[in-house]
Amino acid sequence: MSTSTEAKTPWWQSLERQLLTYLSRWSDKWVHIGLVLVFSAWIVVDVLLVGVTGGLAQTTYDNMVRGRVITAPADPRIVIIDIDESALARMATEFGRWPWPRDTLASVLDYVEEQQPAAIVWDIIFSDVDRLNPGGDAAFDASAKRSAHSHFGLVRLPKENDDKSELTQKNLPSLWVQTASQQTKEFSTVALIPPVLPGVAVKPLGYNNGYVDRDGILRRYRYFERLDDGGMIQSLPMSVVQQVDPQAHAFWLERFLNKPQKIASDNATQDDVLINWRKKANSYPRVNFADVFALADGAKPKEEVPSFAGKIVIIGSTAPSLHDIHPTPLSSTQAGVESLATGIDNALNQRVMREMPKWLGALIAMVMCVGLAFWSYHKSVSSLAAGMLGMPSVMLGISFLSLNTEHLFLDLNLSAGLGLLFVVLLKVWSLIQKRHWFGDVAPNCQQTSVWAWRVNEPWTDQQLQDMVRALREHAFNCRILLLDITPAQSKLVRWKPFANYLALAGPKVELEAARQELEKIAVSFRAQIGNILTVEGQSEKPSLQIPQLALQAWTQVSNSDAHQKTLENRK
Repeated sequence: MSTSTEAKTPWWQSLERQLLTYLSRWSDKWVHIGLVLVFSAWIVVDVLLVGVTGGLAQTTYDNMVRGRVITAPADPRIVIIDIDESALARMATEFGRWPWPRDTLASVLDYVEEQQPAAIVWDIIFSDVDRLNPGGDAAFDASAKRSAHSHFGLVRLPKENDDKSELTQKNLPSLWVQTASQQTKEFSTVALIPPVLPGVAVKPLGYNNGYVDRDGILRRYRYFERLDDGGMIQSLPMSVVQQVDPQAHAFWLERFLNKPQKIASDNATQDDVLINWRKKANSYPRVNFADVFALADGAKPKEEVPSFAGKIVIIGSTAPSLHDIHPTPLSSTQAGVESLATGIDNALNQRVMREMPKWLGALIAMVMCVGLAFWSYHKSVSSLAAGMLGMPSVMLGISFLSLNTEHLFLDLNLSAGLGLLFVVLLKVWSLIQKRHWFGDVAPNCQQTSVWAWRVNEPWTDQQLQDMVRALREHAFNCRILLLDITPAQSKLVRWKPFANYLALAGPKVELEAARQELEKIAVSFRAQIGNILTVEGQSEKPSLQIPQLALQAWTQVSNSDAHQKTLENRK
């Protein structure tokens, strides 16, 4: 076909060729080093400071939590008096919609207190007076004063509001677990929503906040919080543990004091305790509030209402209409009272889920990238094919197994994801190289020649990678030809009879100039090489003649090899 009838090369193909030519001049060595440096910088900045890619690891962690095989059973001492939708409906016939008059809560409190529970934990914030039923407030206040086991929660406001508050340790002393330092002359003010009832304010208190991660999911619990004056306030679970098990309280306090980190903001959850969730979102036994109120009001005993003697009784709501729900790894709509129960359970039983330091996770990720780059450079990217799935699977498996121990969580999720991405980028670079070095010879090539090679075994990716590096250094305008006529759906890589053959095509001048260096490579490959065959005359479309010339060259090499074997047999 004459050149006059050839279609003009589209602009995007010309642009692609120029881009491939530019990229193919880059050294493999420096590309691998550059990728390692970029990933290392990304890991240091993002994992340790920014945390943008942490969402991937957190999502994987949530799936692991839901899929755990081994979990400790829920503490049998914990029971929930549940204000659920059925309780709201039953109580509404006499007391109307929530909030009910607080004398109803007083009746329940007196009933439970009489049975001598280990603790009564109120997951209800008494921050406002009931102006319509002042008598109910007075009744509950009196019951709270009589109660020897009640613990009340309050809301901790963001730290940046502390300077606007007038509340100090003198106002709510039971909230503080450690007083201010001797160097401080004045107590720090703390932004809180305190209880308004005097009988509640003098009882053991603790903040009952859920500090969520950046994605809005509760994964950690903040048992203690340091203040600027050196003082320390405690959470509602710790208030309970301090009464029920002083040794467990001392354990957590010592552990917190030994940590050098300081919570800088409400979003800095990385210093909090990783919650050791139970297997299900609803792990603790529940008793309907309406049933307990009925017994307190004189009704006959019911089997549904057990004895509360020696129990840790948590009074709270699971009703969606009261909006005390939040997402956790177990459920997108988990009741806050269940999270509170889990926090108390973990604290009482000293269930510490230690986390691998983030700096160690970052170091593992960087070392892994260095190892992958080293292997890819000296072997081939294709040799990492099995590792593309195997490596992340092994890492995720280790993380999952560690989570089932309930003692140490080896967070390798992000390292696995970054390692997979690193291999993908190496694969992309390899495809770019193949696109260029196994493509067509430039149409303006003068005196196109073909040089046939043959090896005893099919060409490996490592050999081809070494060949590309040799061409980049000594014969940049030459290309590699491999005969591959295998259908795409076939599992074979190449048609076996021609899998051992290879040809170098390009300007005759370059092939001749680089022949000495390329022959050194041929020796290392134990390759048999033929003569350099050249297209007769000048061709503007060498791609039309090179395949025929390559077949001719391969035939010569094959015949030469067969002839050599015949001579050896005759000997």
